[in-house]
Amino acid sequence: MKPVGIFCTLMVLASVSSNVNAKWEKVSEGDASSAGKYIEMESVKQAGPMSIYRQVKVLSQGPELNIKAMRSKVELLEYDCMSSKLRILQVYGYDKLWASGEAIEIPVTPQGVPEWQELPKGALGQQTFNLLCPSGKDD
Repeated sequence: MKPVGIFCTLMVLASVSSNVNAKWEKVSEGDASSAGKYIEMESVKQAGPMSIYRQVKVLSQGPELNIKAMRSKVELLEYDCMSSKLRILQVYGYDKLWASGEAIEIPVTPQGVPEWQELPKGALGQQTFNLLCPSGKDD
């Protein structure tokens, strides 16, 4: 294989994002087991008008999923730093822990346009909002 071909192959392999290799940080209360909710801080992106939105991947796993074939799921959430709201952009379920194994996309809304919601009680609410939008309001 020519050096250019090897370089291109390595670049493609390096750019493939894998949830398995993600650095998940636990944000939910609970025991030291793998059950709970985790965020991937490396996945945080600014988006929207004047970059007031923050997108982050959230991993959930454990008995609260209540779906037999799904051991973990990853949601792409978007937080609005001006209005203190969030919406779910994408959801994928996995048949193994830590977002590994077979991935299945779960439709968020039938219309395909996610709606903004109030911040939920618990780890994905004010705690995660404060982490992503430290001042409470973006300027």
